[in-house]
Amino acid sequence: RGSLQREACMASQAGKKSGKRKEAQARRETQAAAEEDGEALAERVAALAGDNQTDAVDACCGVADEGFRRGAHELAFAVIRASLHKHGLQNDKLCRRYFFLLDTVVKARMSAKKKPEGPPKMLYLREMLGRVPEVLSGQLALLGGVDGVKAGERCVLMKERGVMVIGLSLLEWRLLLEKQAGPKMEMQMISGVEEAVVRGLSQSEGMSDAQAEIKLSWNAWALKLCEAEEGTPQLRGKCLLQRTVLLLAQNSFQKAIDSSGEVMRIQPANKHAAALNATALHKIGRKKEAASAVTELIGAFQRSEDQHVQDELGAPLELVVSLLVEMHRTKEALRLLSQLLSRVSGPRHQPLFFGLARLYAKHGLNKDALVLKLPQLCTRPPDRRTWDLLKSMAEYTPAAVEQLLQSYIDEAGPGRFTHVPQITEVMCKLPFGAHGSAANKALKLLQRCASQVAPDRPEDLKIIVEDLRAFMSSNISPAVRERLPRAIESLLLSYCEALTAQHTADAWEMPGDLMKRAFNGQPPVVLLEQLQRSCLRLPLTSEKTLWVVFRHLSPDSGVALVRTWLLQNDAAADVDRMERCARHFHMAKGEHAAALDLLRWAESRGLQVPAESARKWRELYFTVLRATAEERATTMKRGGAFTSGGLDMATPAVHDGGSEEGAAAMELTTFPHYRSQLTRLEIPLRNITLTERGVLAEKMDVVAPHGGGEVDLEG
Repeated sequence: RGSLQREACMASQAGKKSGKRKEAQARRETQAAAEEDGEALAERVAALAGDNQTDAVDACCGVADEGFRRGAHELAFAVIRASLHKHGLQNDKLCRRYFFLLDTVVKARMSAKKKPEGPPKMLYLREMLGRVPEVLSGQLALLGGVDGVKAGERCVLMKERGVMVIGLSLLEWRLLLEKQAGPKMEMQMISGVEEAVVRGLSQSEGMSDAQAEIKLSWNAWALKLCEAEEGTPQLRGKCLLQRTVLLLAQNSFQKAIDSSGEVMRIQPANKHAAALNATALHKIGRKKEAASAVTELIGAFQRSEDQHVQDELGAPLELVVSLLVEMHRTKEALRLLSQLLSRVSGPRHQPLFFGLARLYAKHGLNKDALVLKLPQLCTRPPDRRTWDLLKSMAEYTPAAVEQLLQSYIDEAGPGRFTHVPQITEVMCKLPFGAHGSAANKALKLLQRCASQVAPDRPEDLKIIVEDLRAFMSSNISPAVRERLPRAIESLLLSYCEALTAQHTADAWEMPGDLMKRAFNGQPPVVLLEQLQRSCLRLPLTSEKTLWVVFRHLSPDSGVALVRTWLLQNDAAADVDRMERCARHFHMAKGEHAAALDLLRWAESRGLQVPAESARKWRELYFTVLRATAEERATTMKRGGAFTSGGLDMATPAVHDGGSEEGAAAMELTTFPHYRSQLTRLEIPLRNITLTERGVLAEKMDVVAPHGGGEVDLEG
């Protein structure tokens, strides 16, 4: 048996030696073939010197094609690359050949089993150009200059191939950027090695912890790229630092110690690396070394300048505090955090303060120092940074935040409700308990503020209603949400009751606008009725205020309000006022018939126009009547007015006028000889009143047959 084992071992060793000899032989044969191909291509490149521009490009493409036929794809790419640096980007044939050969060498580097989320393969042009035989390299340098045989600093990721090409020159990068070769070569342009490394590190950070193997592969890829292209020490340190974090997460403590030690040799003052090193030492059981390292880190943090503390506040300080708590050195952790907290002196240090507060809360440390420091960071009046800080601190120091909020609430009052929305937003983040108690407390504050709202300050109404609306769309308990519409309705109702003619137009406009927004265009009937009752108290001198409210009512409600207001003030006999009403009705309903209906309503009420205004009234009546007729004539089908016995001029007033209290029924007739301005044809007008027939008979006789354009109330 022993002899058989020895024979098997000797046979295995002989097989390995034979395999190595075969590999060496294959390499020599490949190198010899490359030398032969290089010499052949070099001779052809040397013959290109005397050709003119067009012939030279064709000849260069011919040399590259010869290399491609020989199977020397890398040499063919080197030739076409040097030609590109010689002749530029103007020749399409040269550019297309470059794309083709680049894709060819990239496909040779593709990995058949590449994972979809794994890092790409790398193609270093520096290494590829280094394999070009010297005889050919020299000729290419003469052809395309130094840039033709030297790798650049740009990169491109061939997404479909899963390969990143590293070392492109600026000229090649421009070609790929400006003349990309269609969807088959989907590319991502990268300006340099540093950007490529940073992208690799970001890709690793963006993955979940469950994909630890892929995270490590991306980190290894970025580190290899950084080392191959001689990245800066800071960049290499960043790669090693991320590798250390990943190794710690996988409980590879010894490897993490080695990796963090490598970072510390590159960057001795790197606290993150020192903290990771101490953590790994503690986890592996080297307690004394870990304790010593933590003590040194505490001293380093205490010696740090203010501008450096902010950068080191995240992972390094968190690791140190976690280690101190784990080592039962809580007092030292408190001293360190208190010493750093003493550097917080104003609003500009709010990020530092919040980071320290998070550490206090995470490790259950005494927060008295935070409570004392918080008021110093809040401004009066509070600005955006103050509210952001209070929202962030509501979870960690709720009592201190509530105390500050109370001081801001005490300052709020009529005309000083600007900060109420921010106060309620912070209140909802306070841990008052379950079942929506925080939102309930905020709602009570808003109701207290609403009781102080008055028409003298319409902006107060807007602030409170908008804040209540914001509550309705937030994540609060159903019990609180059900109370919000009632609160808005109650506030608007009391506001409308308090409106008088002495208040400004803004004060009158505000409730109508807020009603539409708060109730999605369908406010409660009780609100509309109260607003209309308030409008009816307006005297004739406040007509402009009436139209301000009219804009925010539905057309039918607005028309009914104005009619009632005209009757109440006995103002329908004022022709100028009726003309303004007709114009507003036309704009509200979008048709001239609304204005005609107003005039008919006035006629059904027995309007008595003064003798001096009679002519003006008849002119207004004729203008509205003609505008309505022309409007209806344009919507009538061809021949419709004749087949139906005339153009129907009916409006609601002719049907409902007699049913209203105080309105007389109207006798209707037909005017057979109305000449349309649009068609110049005579059309019968039916369902018109006797007054209108008289107006038409009077006016149609004096209107020229070829008169002006269409009459428009808006003019």
